[in-house]
Amino acid sequence: MNDNELFSCSSPEDGASENNSFDLNSFSQKSEEESKLNSKKNKGTKKERIIKTALTIFLVCVITGSIVLGSFILYAFTMVDATMDENLNDLKLNFTTTIYVEDKSGKYEEYQRLHGEFNRIWVSYDRNPAEKLDPEYEGIPQNLVNAFVAIEDKRFFDHKGVDWKRTIGSLVNMFIPIYSSRQGGSTITQQLVKNLTGDNSQKPSRKVREIMRARYLESKYSKEVIVECYLNTIAMGHGMYGVEVASNFYFDKNVKDLTIAECACLASITKGPSYYSPDDNPDRNKKRREEVLFQMKEQGYITEKEYKEALKEEIKITATDENINESDVNSYFVDALINSVVEDLCDEYGYEKEHAFNNFYSGGYNIYATVDPDIQSKMESVFTNDSFIYKNKKGDILQAAMTVMDYSGNIKGMVGGIGHKNGNLIFNYATDAVRQPGSSIKPISAYAPAIENNIITYSSVLDDTATNYNGWTPVNYNRKYNGKVTAENALERSLNTIPVYLVNKLGRQTCYDFATKNFGITTLNENDADLSPLGMGGTNGGLTTVESAAAFAAFGNGGLYYEPILYTKVTDQKGNVILENKSSSKLAMSEDTATVLNHMLRQVTEGAAGTGTAAKAYVPNQTIFAKTGTSNSNYDKWFVGGTPYYVASCWCGFKQQTAIPSSQYSLAIKLWGNAMSKIHSGLKTKTFSDSPYAVEKYFCTNTGLLANDTCTSVKKGWYKKNNLPEYCTTHVGAPYTEKTENPENGAAEGTTSNAASSESTSSVAQ
Repeated sequence: MNDNELFSCSSPEDGASENNSFDLNSFSQKSEEESKLNSKKNKGTKKERIIKTALTIFLVCVITGSIVLGSFILYAFTMVDATMDENLNDLKLNFTTTIYVEDKSGKYEEYQRLHGEFNRIWVSYDRNPAEKLDPEYEGIPQNLVNAFVAIEDKRFFDHKGVDWKRTIGSLVNMFIPIYSSRQGGSTITQQLVKNLTGDNSQKPSRKVREIMRARYLESKYSKEVIVECYLNTIAMGHGMYGVEVASNFYFDKNVKDLTIAECACLASITKGPSYYSPDDNPDRNKKRREEVLFQMKEQGYITEKEYKEALKEEIKITATDENINESDVNSYFVDALINSVVEDLCDEYGYEKEHAFNNFYSGGYNIYATVDPDIQSKMESVFTNDSFIYKNKKGDILQAAMTVMDYSGNIKGMVGGIGHKNGNLIFNYATDAVRQPGSSIKPISAYAPAIENNIITYSSVLDDTATNYNGWTPVNYNRKYNGKVTAENALERSLNTIPVYLVNKLGRQTCYDFATKNFGITTLNENDADLSPLGMGGTNGGLTTVESAAAFAAFGNGGLYYEPILYTKVTDQKGNVILENKSSSKLAMSEDTATVLNHMLRQVTEGAAGTGTAAKAYVPNQTIFAKTGTSNSNYDKWFVGGTPYYVASCWCGFKQQTAIPSSQYSLAIKLWGNAMSKIHSGLKTKTFSDSPYAVEKYFCTNTGLLANDTCTSVKKGWYKKNNLPEYCTTHVGAPYTEKTENPENGAAEGTTSNAASSESTSSVAQ
């Protein structure tokens, strides 16, 4: 067998060719081809494995994502409380309380704002002018809404509370910086949710709650309501919230008057109230403002022309507390007003005092006050004048207070201390100082009830003599007695013996009830139902300037007592009346009695021996009825008087009861006179109205009876028609008439007068 035979692997029977020997070269070529083919197969298999792996991972992610998304949806819709208690149509937030006053034309204007932590004034979105109750009202302008929407949430009017495109983009941007800056995903609705709930948690669950609550709000309220609430709750810098206060503060105007550029300016603040503040950081605000304007133009809210004009506009930023009617230190009137409203809230709604105070500062109340800003300002200018400030050797300041009121109980001005006020809700001497009234109580407790009960008339002759009342004898201020005097002369000179006599004759309880029930005096106590307190003013309790002024008002308005008030009503920000405070009136005395007393009290400022004649020089063109008062040991000085326009009570004394030095005895009259002089500047001369049931007659100064033509000394007096004196029988003749009057006869005023004035004081023998 040869070598070729050895490698033969087939036989003829196999049908192969005869030449079936193995070719090495051919085998080698085939192996290479197979190797290449296998290599390609291996590469294909590896690529497939990578694709399969990637696909597997993708599918795992999709499945995982679906599970997570499903779990999120399940959690969001079943576990998250998406509801909100807030009623957007009647939000109960912290709002600024505003005080309004009546101007000269009878319209109310803003006077002062008061707030706690949140300074916010609600202003409505003017979405339906045809339904406005006030034809002059204009709400948030559309340009302001557009400015905020353009820069904060351009798809606001299209989405359902959540802008998913922005939300997802914001989420992706946290991991992949596809935006040049961090993008916020919150919509206006979501921002409103955050403002209302105060939920600032950094946890993902907070964002879930916010999203669900935003969708909830969008399902219940219109876009207009939502944007209105948003614009009234956003932080605008300097402790301000809402666009109205911001507009007031930065531009000194209401939102309804904003220009397009000013709207853009406010919209620029929201991103960072401090960083973009137009007063502290004007350049940053300007750059942001230009972006807002550009977005407004791009989104079709303003035209190209409006855009260019707004860019060129020079915005004037004022940014002062005066713009928002705020004051670091309130006036004494405002302090008294706060206390009055708080007290009435407690009475009306059963609030605890602390809760009522919180409500006052955060309730967004509109308070319609009685104060006249012009009167208040003039009073303050007098009481802060250094020439009226006195310190004794101990360094104690001689304090003073004054209340000015109209004849319907409306307090028009109040000062509760001498010098500049240095704090809020401090001691107010006008309302809090209950001090002995001295002789200023006599018209209220003695003369008024005596004339009302027909015990005396204007000219009744009475005995000014030492009279013993169970071991106590009242004395006059100068410790002298004058014998026979008329009632009007006794009041003019402020004698003590006569009113004590009247109180004793009428009865202590009768006079006490007359003062407390008829004249509304609440600061006396049961120990004051006695001769000295009621006849001379040496009370155990006392009076305030408010009660004193209100009582004396009855002598100038026909006998009506009006409860003194500092406001007429309080409403919430929606106009609902919370408190109504119309001054109630009652008859303190008949109108003819009031007329008689009015004329008697004029003698205090006009009579030759009047104790208050100095007051006349301050208001020379007006009639003044008045009464002076000095308490025990000269601790207190009073001057209470009225013109046909206003009645005012002024008090002065030391905080700790100390004798007032003689150099300061006239301080009460000086303060009253200077304040009333300023208040009446420019007012026309006016007269009091006399009752038709009272009549003017001449009387004989010797007998106090109606004068005859033979009476040697006569004066004019006023009488109740139902209680006229008899005609004088000492001097017999025809009734005295104007025809027989000697115009030069002045003897009447000097016949019974004693030039020495007399003030009330408790007797040393008491």
